[in-house]
Amino acid sequence: MIFLKYWHRVSVFTTFLFLALFFPLKYSYPDQIQSERLTKESPVPSVVEEVVPREKKWYFGSFYDLGNTVQGHRTGDWQEIDGWLGYKFDKINVYTSFSQLRRFHEKDYTNSLGAYFNLNNYYIHEEVGAGWDVDFIYKFQNILEISHKLYKNLFWQIGYNYRNYSYNDNYLGYPGLIYYFGDNYISANYGATHIESRGTGQFGTLKGSFALNNRLRWSLGTSIGQWLYDIYGLSPEKEYGYIGFTMFNIQLFRGLNLGLGYSYSMENPKFIKRSFDCSLSLEF
Repeated sequence: MIFLKYWHRVSVFTTFLFLALFFPLKYSYPDQIQSERLTKESPVPSVVEEVVPREKKWYFGSFYDLGNTVQGHRTGDWQEIDGWLGYKFDKINVYTSFSQLRRFHEKDYTNSLGAYFNLNNYYIHEEVGAGWDVDFIYKFQNILEISHKLYKNLFWQIGYNYRNYSYNDNYLGYPGLIYYFGDNYISANYGATHIESRGTGQFGTLKGSFALNNRLRWSLGTSIGQWLYDIYGLSPEKEYGYIGFTMFNIQLFRGLNLGLGYSYSMENPKFIKRSFDCSLSLEF
């Protein structure tokens, strides 16, 4: 009887320890992807003026994030594949996009519909999207970004991203400034992520893009702060880290561009992500 009594206590303890170590790694908390995308994507005015074709009507693009991660004592795949197709009207550019996201052996999918507007020095981006076969991604999201010229080549920009997850609603706001000089730009954003019932995390993003010659462009960016990924569902004071990103974009032919890059991310208590990035865009 004494043996059974102590065996029961040991089994309860080991079960609790197992859940504490492994359950958070099964995505009991939603996957935050917007912080990393904010680090890598171009500001709205640059998308309207540079990424979206000026002459041709149709444009197509794809992005591959081929990464792996260390999460606790687990290692595995952490990948994203994006594809989009768009059409340019006079000053409106509409697009639809599809994404597949893989976290270890789980796969989620998203689809979005969006548009960029160029309205007398006001640049507006609106996007709505939904996820399905949801394990860790949002069920619904809405993005609204507005940018306007502040003084000469200096622009202000403010962005808002709402995401509805199975566990709670998330709100991300990111005001910032963009400075253009020639075919180059530097931008800085302050971001605040509010998660219902859990509080608010803060981070900062700095990025730039530089034309090295007529065919080669170098882009880089970094984000530092709290809840960049929010893997473990801890308070923002306990989940903090950084994201680093760089990419070279090569114009292979007129209207055809290839991008090759690398990113490294770290967030406490123990999350590391390394990835090789590749993009391909075509105007026709």
